[in-house]
Amino acid sequence: MSAPKRDVGIVGGGLLGVGVAYRLACAGVPVTLYERGERLGGLAGTTDLGGYDVDRYYHAVLPTDDRVLALAEEVGLGPDQVRMRRLGVGFFQDGRLASMSTPKELLTFPGLAMRDRLALVAFVARCQLRKAPGELEDTPLEQWVRRTGGDRLWDRLWRPLLESKFDGRYEDLPATYLWSRMRRTAGTRDRSGQEVMGWIHGGYQELVDRLGAEIRRRGGTIHLGTTVSAVPSQGGRAIGVVTDGRLHPHDLVLTTQLRPALDRILSEELVTALGPDRNRYLGIVCLVMRVRKSVSPYYALNITDRSVPVTSIVETTHAVDPEAVGGHLVYVPHYVDPSNPILERSSREITTEFLGHVQRIFPAFSPDDVIASQVARTFAAEPVHRVGVARSAPLLAAPGLAVASSADIYPEIVNGQAILGVAERVASELLNSTSGQSRLAAA
Repeated sequence: MSAPKRDVGIVGGGLLGVGVAYRLACAGVPVTLYERGERLGGLAGTTDLGGYDVDRYYHAVLPTDDRVLALAEEVGLGPDQVRMRRLGVGFFQDGRLASMSTPKELLTFPGLAMRDRLALVAFVARCQLRKAPGELEDTPLEQWVRRTGGDRLWDRLWRPLLESKFDGRYEDLPATYLWSRMRRTAGTRDRSGQEVMGWIHGGYQELVDRLGAEIRRRGGTIHLGTTVSAVPSQGGRAIGVVTDGRLHPHDLVLTTQLRPALDRILSEELVTALGPDRNRYLGIVCLVMRVRKSVSPYYALNITDRSVPVTSIVETTHAVDPEAVGGHLVYVPHYVDPSNPILERSSREITTEFLGHVQRIFPAFSPDDVIASQVARTFAAEPVHRVGVARSAPLLAAPGLAVASSADIYPEIVNGQAILGVAERVASELLNSTSGQSRLAAA
């Protein structure tokens, strides 16, 4: 008679936690998922914006996102529920708009001499052809870009882009950041070179809701609106989770939070077992609004003109069905260091300022066209991997404790495809060992 399978408690109902819980439940592992929100999804979930559910933060599905598309199909979301559209990507450079929707348009990038434009085309092609990071992991990004693309390309394009994305702190980035970004965007182009992106009808929320239903159908338990206040330990071993002052024992606890939030709930000896944090983090302040008419001709407008202090303007209804969200959906994100005081400013102040930035870039836009808006923010939205810092960490951080998060996507950049890759690796590692025995039983 086989021994009973050990049960797993998972802290966090975002895409990672739900993805792992689903795979474990499919394997017959007793699993309990704890999510403090009233719905699953986390940063990938939706929010109510004037009576319509919209993505809290913007998300896209690429034609090459095989994990996302396969999982969607697995839970009953067929190809007819994934909307793929040709769309445009642009830059706001030197006070004017420049379309960068095809490789040919790279040769028209403003403010660059022809030799620099050719260097840009060669740089992008080099990134797309390179299959593995290799020495890029230990190479500072600026050093690599200056060497391969030239000083002017760095000063006119990459430096302002990185200053915008990383709130001025890019000196510790590895070269893998741009390499990964360029390789991912290569998957957005069709045969003509035009950008193509997609949207699951209902967003990632629809995907995680269906995964949640499958977890329950297979015997798993999901607690929504439930905050895990502690992961206690005895003799160095995690023993379960605490909610509302009550201990819920588990043979194994898997946490999915980024480290700043994780340290607040782990016992002191479990924090010690984890060791020092390897990363720093980016926060985000994001204005999302439903408007009556299209604002931008581009899905994503990258802002390299640093007189406009936001990261981009993203009009997701170039991919998202406008009828599903009651208008045109526009996001104005500003990625910031967690110490940036903008994170403490009122939503009204942020809204007024960001609307002004949109109006400067698109003079035809009027705040009167806004149907509904809100400001989303978080102090730790994305991990920043630093050059030369060891990135591999064991999943089992201590007896009874497994730790995984979006920090484990490296060398990829944060997106649904990368997160599901982490979920698959985590579930596989928890279920299998080189001896063929379950690591759950040994944890």
